[in-house]
Amino acid sequence: MSAALPVLAVTEGQVAQWTDELRKNETFEGEMDAHLVEQINKIRQGKYTADELNDHLVNCHRFCGQLLNKIFVANMSEVAKLPHEVVFFALDKDQVTPRYQQELKEFAKKNNNQTIYLMGRASFIGGSGYNKELSGRRVRQVEKILRKHGLSEHQIKASWLGYEAPQLTFDIAKSYEIDPKEYGTDLFNLNQSVVLFTNTPGQYFPAVVNTMEKTLEENKGSTSPRGSQKGKPQTVSQSQPPSPGKKRL
Repeated sequence: MSAALPVLAVTEGQVAQWTDELRKNETFEGEMDAHLVEQINKIRQGKYTADELNDHLVNCHRFCGQLLNKIFVANMSEVAKLPHEVVFFALDKDQVTPRYQQELKEFAKKNNNQTIYLMGRASFIGGSGYNKELSGRRVRQVEKILRKHGLSEHQIKASWLGYEAPQLTFDIAKSYEIDPKEYGTDLFNLNQSVVLFTNTPGQYFPAVVNTMEKTLEENKGSTSPRGSQKGKPQTVSQSQPPSPGKKRL
């Protein structure tokens, strides 16, 4: 998942509340803050590829995975209020059908001066690694079509999941005004998809990483130390750019 995925419906106070709740999973005091800062530093310094970050989020069941899941679920509900589109795919396929190619062409034309966010998903059939790779291919196919119809690379922010949470639900599909015939009233089919949504130029949606980082900094400055200072997280570094070579976040 891209670190650029915006926070649409989550306040810094909510993130602070969620991080406090997740501290129950600590094995020692300050463990979660130290862990989150370590991951943010890796993102900021370009030490994660998109796949490496995806793998960490899937496997970090105590901290990052739970926190990001809460943020993404809130985001998905907020997308209904924005210009959006959903492209569905056949099982184990990444080809965009002619019908959706036309819809993407129209979406690109209507939103040619906006930033477009893409979120891909796949099913629970097959291995988790393969499904994330399939989901990524679907997102890239959608991105390719959008760029063909005039959108620039910097206008498109891409993220993808395999079958891990958060998944689309019937309630979310209803809020998106998706015709149930599109997915046969089947959650399996509903999540064989790429969701697109926009924001207008100049409108600021803080990224997930920015919001987590600010929450940690405010928490460090406004709360009293709980016991020893040992293990307290250090200030998050943003100094080093991504190194050349593999595509970085």
